[in-house]
Amino acid sequence: MRWGKPDKTPQTPVRAKTTLTASDIVTDPDVLRWGTVSTVKAPLRQIARFIAYHLDAGAARMDIFLDVPDADIARRLAHPKVRFHQCDDAFWADKPDKARESHQLRQASNASQAYSGSDLDWLAHIDVDEYILTDQPLAGHLSSLPADVAFARLQPVELMASDDTLDDPWTGPAHFKRTRKAAKRRKTDLIEIYPTFGAYVPEGFISYTGGKNIVRTGFNRIRLGIHAMMQAGFKVSNGKVLDQVHIGHAHAPDWETFQRHFEFRMSHGSYRKKTNGNMILNDVLNVLIAEEGADGLRRFYDEMCRATPTRLELLRRHDMLVTAALDLDRKVAQIYGPLGVST
Repeated sequence: MRWGKPDKTPQTPVRAKTTLTASDIVTDPDVLRWGTVSTVKAPLRQIARFIAYHLDAGAARMDIFLDVPDADIARRLAHPKVRFHQCDDAFWADKPDKARESHQLRQASNASQAYSGSDLDWLAHIDVDEYILTDQPLAGHLSSLPADVAFARLQPVELMASDDTLDDPWTGPAHFKRTRKAAKRRKTDLIEIYPTFGAYVPEGFISYTGGKNIVRTGFNRIRLGIHAMMQAGFKVSNGKVLDQVHIGHAHAPDWETFQRHFEFRMSHGSYRKKTNGNMILNDVLNVLIAEEGADGLRRFYDEMCRATPTRLELLRRHDMLVTAALDLDRKVAQIYGPLGVST
């Protein structure tokens, strides 16, 4: 399979073509099997939390591609429903050189490989800092989708950092914010919620706003990108938004994480300059650095990311707040024993 440049979407999307028959479409939620595929570069504890959460949520299988090979992680987090893939030189030997050039291309290559050999009914391509949030078992939502739906869109919600007066989001209530458009709010509402920076962060998010997909298996010539499902080089269009299911993104769950990833995200990630024209997030952050240094970045982070009681009330008032119980460490302890406490 040949890989082009990442995220080069054709202008004309197409409906996915398939040979699936009515008997191939699973409509019984007790029978339907879904899973995840992820290319991971993270500490053992974070991977354990990600695995435990989704196994508890009902995942039938999880494919974890270790971008930095680590046999110890695979050994310590071994589970019958989890498959680890060591992305070493031998792993890449039979794949095009292009497939491993960037993190985005490695993600697409690995996800597409997992899709092509999957015996699941649905497969979600998500990252290690993302959690599928749903009001009921995910299989119930997926089994009720029309047979001609090729993928379901999970709208993003962004995790807010714990305020000193609030519980740890990993063990207590976790607060997420919705995008302005998803909540059908006006741009002026963002300025009310975020008085200094709301006008320069159009959706109120510092990370991606496009959501992620969980895709129906059984199609031919599929490439799973980060935010799109492609067939034979064309973006698939026959999807449906799952209004009651979100992808909870722990993009900057604390100030230390924000600082640690800041330089990479400014040059290659979600803060990089993407368009010309009016002042955008990259410009705002560069101005803050030039004029105020680290203090300016901290002021930005506190306004845009911290879950203060006042900010939560404003988000709630505008229907932009989603609160969930991740309860990650308890779930890790249930599956892996003391690993969740000691590592």
